[in-house]
Amino acid sequence: KEKEKPREGDIDDDEAMAALRGEIKKRRQTVEICRQHGKEAEAAAAESEILVLEEFLPKPLSSEELEAKVRAYVAEHPDVTHPGKLTGLLKKELGELVDGKALNDMCKQVLEG
Repeated sequence: KEKEKPREGDIDDDEAMAALRGEIKKRRQTVEICRQHGKEAEAAAAESEILVLEEFLPKPLSSEELEAKVRAYVAEHPDVTHPGKLTGLLKKELGELVDGKALNDMCKQVLEG
């Protein structure tokens, strides 16, 4: 895949958040690999970097807040009964305030009753 050419000027908030999330994802992978190979010091360092990077992101919804949002959406849209579709619709609405996997898991939980 081709890399984008660097550009001059400012980046918008969405681009900055996407870049931060990408760096966090890389460090989470680093933590996992380091732990698999018994390198706890390196894993701990990567975890510390994750904590610093997360400070620049909006605070994600708590599990309780997420459940309330999902339940409210289901109540307003009873025709949406497929977890994947519900996840997609809510991801558009909630944006970066929610982790995709956490949202998908909550949608399944709520729809399964």
